[in-house]
Amino acid sequence: MLDLLVNIEEFDADAALIRNALALASRQQAFLTGLQLVPEYFPPAEAAACTDDPEDRPSAAQARRQWWMQRCGHAGVAGEWEVRHRLHVDALAKRSQLADFVIGRLRAGGADGDSGYDEVIRALFAPSSPMLLLPDRWQGVLQARRVVIAWNGSGTVARAVKAALPLLQRAAAVHVLDGERRGLPGITLPPLPLRAWLQRHGVDAQWENFEGDPGAGRNLLDRAHQLDADLLVVGAWGRLRITELILGGATRWLLEHASLPLFIAH
Repeated sequence: MLDLLVNIEEFDADAALIRNALALASRQQAFLTGLQLVPEYFPPAEAAACTDDPEDRPSAAQARRQWWMQRCGHAGVAGEWEVRHRLHVDALAKRSQLADFVIGRLRAGGADGDSGYDEVIRALFAPSSPMLLLPDRWQGVLQARRVVIAWNGSGTVARAVKAALPLLQRAAAVHVLDGERRGLPGITLPPLPLRAWLQRHGVDAQWENFEGDPGAGRNLLDRAHQLDADLLVVGAWGRLRITELILGGATRWLLEHASLPLFIAH
């Protein structure tokens, strides 16, 4: 049984994130834990803007367990509710290590990109499970029927593909954009046998040599839309993570501009 974790940030019982997480868990017959992180400390500006008392939030979060269990019951999903006092993003990353993957929101980032880097994204810097991120700007229903894999031969994308396997096995179509650069015989390590691995696990993927830079976020997203994909599987941080965060890069661009769900691992 898959063990999934959904990071619930808001008190909206009908949020698209929650509906999609429950529907996915039902299709996959997965166990779904609803996780709410409650800050130990609220910045003065945030505390002043709150209409409720920040000190009441931990008990209010605990009280939501009945609501969550009812939602799971209505969806036919086995689940649990957890509340954790958040000292830093490592709380989410650490808890995720007992989940096959995390489902979370991807906040839209503007030209500066900073607004998109909440605790879910920053958890990618820490040891964490792969994440299925649903962008705010995306208003669809998560089906994962047409999946695109952005393959560059790296260990990060291999980890993402491995974690996404249950979704790939149920997809109607899987398309691999193969942009792996071949190395020198006897010097570079041999490439991973992704094609054979997918076939061995019952995934009949279509293959395409990706002429553009496989690390270019805009090119990947454009091609995924051309293929009518509803899920893009990628590996994060193709270069040094801190370098991508400062200078940009494919990972940062996708996190800021994604218009379809991302399945991402580092």
